[in-house]
Amino acid sequence: MFSIIIPCRIYNKNLDLTLKKIEDQLYQNYEVIVILDFEDSNLKSDSKVKYIFSGIKTPGEKRNLGIEKSTGEFIAFLDDDAYPDSSWLENSKNILVSNPEYIGVCGPSITPYESSFLEEIGGFIYESFLTSGPTRYRHLPMHQRLVDDYPSVNLILRKDKLVEVGGFDTKYWPGEDTKLCLELTKKFGTKILYSPNIVVYHFRRGVFHPHLIQLSRYASHRGYFAKIFPETSLKLSYFIPSIFLIYLVLTPLIFRFFGNVLLLIPLIIYGFFLIVETFSIYLKSKSVAKAILSSLGILFSNLTYGLFFIKGLFSKPNLILREVDIINEKYIKG
Repeated sequence: MFSIIIPCRIYNKNLDLTLKKIEDQLYQNYEVIVILDFEDSNLKSDSKVKYIFSGIKTPGEKRNLGIEKSTGEFIAFLDDDAYPDSSWLENSKNILVSNPEYIGVCGPSITPYESSFLEEIGGFIYESFLTSGPTRYRHLPMHQRLVDDYPSVNLILRKDKLVEVGGFDTKYWPGEDTKLCLELTKKFGTKILYSPNIVVYHFRRGVFHPHLIQLSRYASHRGYFAKIFPETSLKLSYFIPSIFLIYLVLTPLIFRFFGNVLLLIPLIIYGFFLIVETFSIYLKSKSVAKAILSSLGILFSNLTYGLFFIKGLFSKPNLILREVDIINEKYIKG
C-alpha cells in the first residue's frame, strides 16, 4: 500500500486538480494524507483521503506528521502543485517489489499541459541544459539511473527506512529533501532509482519574478549545503553559475588593462549555446515570444543562481515560509 503525502498551506485549485488526478491511478491500493494549516469544515476525510490540520509548519514538519499518520508500506511524496500520471503508483510498485535493495524510486516532474504562458516559459527554463546542467533529468524523462539527491515533488520511499533515519530534518526548507536523501544513502549504502516512467506534472513558477525568487532560495541552500554537506552538494556543476557571474563582472576590468580578446571566448561560447537553446525552444513551442522570453529567463536564472549560491556559501539561509493569498487561493512570489 502507498501513502501519498501532500503538505499544503491552504486548499487551492492546484491541490483540487491533484486529488482528482490521483483518483485515476491504475493501482488503487493507496491513501492520501493532506496536511493543511488550519481546519476547514468543508473538507471531510474519507476512505481514501485524510485531512490533517497542523497549524503553520514547514513542509518538512508536515511531511513528518504525514509519515507518522500513514499506514502504507511505501510513502509517496507530492507537492500541492503537482499531479501524477495515471501509471505513477503502478510503475513504482513494480520497481519497488522487484528490487528490494533500492531505498525508493523517483522520476521526472514535467511541465503540465494546462500551464499558463508564463508557467510554460518557466518549464522551458528548467528543461534547458544551461539552467539545470546534469540534473536536467529531473524535468524531462531521461534514461534510468541511480541518484543520491532528489526533490520531494516526485519521491517515493520505503516507510521503514524513513522511520529509521527519523524523517525530514525540519531545520531546512528548501533543501530538506536533499538532507533526507543524504542520510538515507549514507545509512543504507544504496541509492534511489530514477525511472523515466514514474512521472508527475509540476506547475512552474511564472517568469520572471516568482521564478527567480524560487531559484534564489534553491541557490542559497545549495551554496550552504556545499559547505556543510559536501557529499552531494560540493559539485562543480553547482559552482559554474557563480564562476560565470564573477567572470562577467571582472572581464571588463581585465580587458581594459590587458585588451586580450581571448578573454571573450567563454562569453562567445555561452552566447552560441544560448542561441542554440533559443532555436530549440522555438522548434518545440512554435512561438518566437516563448523562445525569446525563455532565453532571457535562462540568462537571468544563471545570474541569479550564481549570486545566491555565493551568498549561501558565506551565510546560513533563513527559513521563510511562502506567503499565502487566501482570497485567491495561491502562493505569493516564489
